[in-house]
Amino acid sequence: MDKEKLDIQLLDYWQGETLSKEEKAEVLLWLEESEEHRQYYETLKRDYLRQRWAMRERLIGRKDERRYRKMAKKRKMIRVITTFAASVLLALGVGYYGSRPQPEPVPVIAKGEIKAGSAKAKLYLSTGKTVELERENMDIFEQQDVSIKVNTGGIIAYQDTSASGAMSTVAYNRLAVNKGGEYKIVLSDSSEVWVNSASELVYPIRFVGKKRVVKLQGEAYFKVRADAERPFAVEVNGVEVTAVGTEFNVNTRKKNKVESVLVEGKINIRKGQTRAMLRQNQLAIYDAESGQIEVKNVDVRKYIDWKSGDFIFSDDRLEDVMDKLSLWYDCEVFYLDAKLKEVRLSGDMKRYGQVEEFLRFLEISTGAKFEVRGKAIFVSAK
Repeated sequence: MDKEKLDIQLLDYWQGETLSKEEKAEVLLWLEESEEHRQYYETLKRDYLRQRWAMRERLIGRKDERRYRKMAKKRKMIRVITTFAASVLLALGVGYYGSRPQPEPVPVIAKGEIKAGSAKAKLYLSTGKTVELERENMDIFEQQDVSIKVNTGGIIAYQDTSASGAMSTVAYNRLAVNKGGEYKIVLSDSSEVWVNSASELVYPIRFVGKKRVVKLQGEAYFKVRADAERPFAVEVNGVEVTAVGTEFNVNTRKKNKVESVLVEGKINIRKGQTRAMLRQNQLAIYDAESGQIEVKNVDVRKYIDWKSGDFIFSDDRLEDVMDKLSLWYDCEVFYLDAKLKEVRLSGDMKRYGQVEEFLRFLEISTGAKFEVRGKAIFVSAK
């Protein structure tokens, strides 16, 4: 069989593309012929994935993310990428007749009890009541003329129903999102907050005074309603992130660090006398040990991927990738070989997919072995 035709048919078969009965039979017979053929098939898949994500990063660098995703949904686009990748692999000398060493076939991953996260959280009211939140319509009657409604989209919304807006005391609620969860909240000023897994947001039922202040632990994405007379401030570990009307993400997961990335508008970062102002597509990292704020230009998609329902990696350490996975899939990760933590990889996966799909991608990309046992994932060398 012609080498280019063989590669295209193998990739089409792997991705579930429509093949004729004759083409499918031809592929199956070829795979059954020898172990060498099956090893080549695994190598082709791995190299195709690496080439695909390298090309994806170049495409996104020229096009905006929304347009790329729209294109990627079309089956025709997938076919074009497949043909392109196969051609590149052939040009690089990657093929059945090549001399490169072949890896072992990817083993079947045993299904466990690990499932993707969903919209769920706990709401601790100022009255002392606790409410379990999921995707269901619910009316919660709160004190001080503020109504709270929960809808099936996993959104909790506050609405100030008072005539004057006057309030003698400030009451605070707390939204707690555990591992394997996420939730969106619309505050009383109409600002929107997406709260990620293993995170907490403390906020007033109604904003009063000259500043709108909330407190965060973990990670959240903020879309702040503009109000020049009342800046919006996020307090986290003694650091204050202030905005007027903008979109930004704040992350406190790394030890002794607070990361703020700006998507739109401007924000100010302050810790004591140390200050920094961020512009669009910039990241600020406050280091508690040095007391300094580092500012640099970044691709913000990597830092807000979770809000869009994705996992995006770009030359990331495997340990960092698995940390994200464990938060969303509510599982533990154990390394039988510590060196594997430093393996680098790039790519993207849908956040709401099955964990088996994620792990199969990681096996193909890294060459490591991932085994699911109950609510734990064990990573080892093959």
